[in-house]
Parts: sequence; C-alpha cells; structure tokens
Amino acid sequence: MREDFTGAWTIAAPCVVFVACAYFTRAPVGRVLAALVSSVAVAGFNIAADVLAYQRGWWHYPGFGDRGFGSLVWYADAGIAVSGLSLIAWRAHRRWGSPGTIGFLLALGVYGTPRDWTVSHALRDLIVFGGGALPWIADYVTWLGCGFVAIAVQALLRGPSGRDAPRPRRAVKSSGR
Repeated sequence: MREDFTGAWTIAAPCVVFVACAYFTRAPVGRVLAALVSSVAVAGFNIAADVLAYQRGWWHYPGFGDRGFGSLVWYADAGIAVSGLSLIAWRAHRRWGSPGTIGFLLALGVYGTPRDWTVSHALRDLIVFGGGALPWIADYVTWLGCGFVAIAVQALLRGPSGRDAPRPRRAVKSSGR
C-alpha cells in the first residue's frame, strides 16, 4: 500500500471539517466533546463494517492483504469527519425533529456512496468493490450506520438535542459612525 494514503497527514482535512462544523453549528463545548468522543465509536463501527464487507466479498483494500480493513488512520479520519458532520444532525434535529435527523442520515449516505464509487474508480489500488448492487447498498448502509452511531453516542453523553442550546452569536460592533 502506498504510504501517500495512509500517513498521519491525512487527518488534517477531517479535523478542518470537524472544527468548521463545530463553529458553524455553534455547538456548545459539551456537545462538541461528545461528538469528538463519538468519533471512536464511529471508527470502530467502520472497521467492523469493512471486515464484514471483506468476508462477504463486497469490498476490500488490496494493499492490506487478508486482514479485511484498511489503514487505522483512515478510520480515525472517518470518525472525526462523520462526528463533526453529526453536529449538523444535532442542529437539524433541534429545528425539524426526527425528520431532520433522518434527512441528515440519508444525505450522508447520498454523499458517501458516490464518494466511495469515485475513489474506487480513481484509485483502483485503494479499494475494490464486488460486482452487483449489494456492495453499494452495503456501502450506503455503512454510511447511515456511521452517522447513526455518531448521533447515538452524542445523545447518550449529552442527552436529547433540545438539551443544549447553540452558543450565542457574537455581536458585531459598529464603528459608531
């Protein structure tokens, strides 16, 4: 496996996503910390899904032989990014209730599966999907599952979404003219 795609440097983009989501959702510190903790559970779920997919012949990572999962850095990346995005689900749930959360999860899958298709075609030595529709359905379900795990861990640690109000907006000071 080429080190280009497994190095610790790859964590920068997911961290930017996480910080941007925390900032723009105005999530309070406790909610942000719960989201960060959820990244560990998301990574674990993602590894389990990849091992199952490998065993079923749905997808595999050619550069990693028979172990059934990719670089651990990838799972840290995915956990951090999905957990950051789950702060959007927190805001959507506060605004629209369960339909907002479901909409977020469906949108996450709609983003993730085409992303994985693109990666599998652009970087054929990184991930290879099996034939037919089932691997792609499983990939979509994996994205839904990762989002659900992030949301569930946040809820377990911080309670329902209505418990935490967004941080107040900063007042813009006028120039006094």
